Amino acid sequence: MNKDLQNALAFYQPAPEGWFSGYARKMEAAGEWIWETIQGDFNESQTTGQVVTGTLISMIPLVDQICDIRDLVANCKKIKKDSDNTWSWVALCLTLIGLFPTLGSFVKGGVKVLLLSGRKGFLNGTKKGSVIAVSIEKSIDLLKTFLDIPAVRSTLKSKKIHNAYHFLEKQIRTLNSSLSVQPLLKAFDELLAATRSLLDTAISWGPASLRRPIAELWDMLMEVRGLADKMLAKALKPVNDYLERLANRLRVEGDNLYRARVGNNNHVLGTERAAKETELFKANQPEWVDKNIPARYPPLEALEKDQLVAIQKGWPDIRKIADRQSPLNGKFDTFDSSMRAIELPPGEKLYRVLDPSSGDNSICWMRESEFNSLKSKSDWRRRFAVWKSWNENGEYVVYTVPPGKSLKVWEGRAGTQLNDIDKSFSLEGGAVQIMVNPTDLKKEFTGERLKTGWGYQDVESDPAAPYLGLPHLENKHKWFE
Repeated sequence: MNKDLQNALAFYQPAPEGWFSGYARKMEAAGEWIWETIQGDFNESQTTGQVVTGTLISMIPLVDQICDIRDLVANCKKIKKDSDNTWSWVALCLTLIGLFPTLGSFVKGGVKVLLLSGRKGFLNGTKKGSVIAVSIEKSIDLLKTFLDIPAVRSTLKSKKIHNAYHFLEKQIRTLNSSLSVQPLLKAFDELLAATRSLLDTAISWGPASLRRPIAELWDMLMEVRGLADKMLAKALKPVNDYLERLANRLRVEGDNLYRARVGNNNHVLGTERAAKETELFKANQPEWVDKNIPARYPPLEALEKDQLVAIQKGWPDIRKIADRQSPLNGKFDTFDSSMRAIELPPGEKLYRVLDPSSGDNSICWMRESEFNSLKSKSDWRRRFAVWKSWNENGEYVVYTVPPGKSLKVWEGRAGTQLNDIDKSFSLEGGAVQIMVNPTDLKKEFTGERLKTGWGYQDVESDPAAPYLGLPHLENKHKWFE
């Protein structure tokens, strides 16, 4: 057997016992070895190693091609069981995309790693949005492992790729914008030719008993190819959507990579910053702060029966939910008595106002109509009752409720807030706010950060000064397992 082919086969599984027998038996065993290897199904850990070693480093010739053939066979077997299942064809599309010759060695390796989890999920007929989101997260985790390999880091350095996530995001978007059925069919045909060559080798070396199963396998591949023109066209839209979500997720990861991190911006940042804020009020009382004014929207003091029932039915437990920036610790007094449990339909847009150190996925949001009604930073602070020590403002982000499932949230008027240090100062409240459990949010449905146009300070030399001169408009997530 050709030494390169032997090494490639050995990458997947050890040689059969007959490989170590006499010459004739060894040749038969070689044919069996090829046949058994080709029929291997997707294996997540193995395939990651195959991509890293075979595609990028090219330490073992033919490894990547055998990997592609194995994936093709696995795809076609699934399609054979239910040729009308669009998601099985989506899995095949993702396999074929990894073969495009226009992708350089690093890009091809990165793309294969990124598409691995999607191929596995779609191959199982999965189409639920939550599972798709999980597959994207797994893809990012695999990519991180891939990028941490010394040979990959060396490649990135030599190519002067400083942010691999942004680089791959652009490659995915370029690929997605020009994706059509024709290049997919071309990749399919080229892979079929390579498969035919390897099968012929197995027939010429292997025992006569292999001829029939190999013929049946080839007939199955040809049957799938006969349906490909129509079904790949049908699968193109979900493939485009998947690639777009993947690109968006890469953008978020790339934004987080080199983000400057200043402070913590907890919902209660501590006495030092809160004290500075109070001193600011005493020296120069802003228009959005009231002094010695009775609460117009008294904060909620205890949950009502219907609110407790909603928690039992699956709404976020507002007595406990928190994020690393805004721990509620059992406090729900950011609402007044109007707080109620609602469900937001897929496609609904939520807006979150934040500052450079804030995480995108906090608990506090608002509807688009509320955001559009805001006239200034002062208007936002007064109506949503947001202290400077909680949020310095300056930026905002939009989250779109994913398709397939509504989002359970709490909605109601913002309760009047008293200053912790000097309770004569207060924020009126009254705007309708939304509170979510951060663990229910998905990164890939988070838009890019944008400027509010209100700046990062309320008055000159205020506590927002540390944010001046920082790189802004970069997504920042603090997600939970």
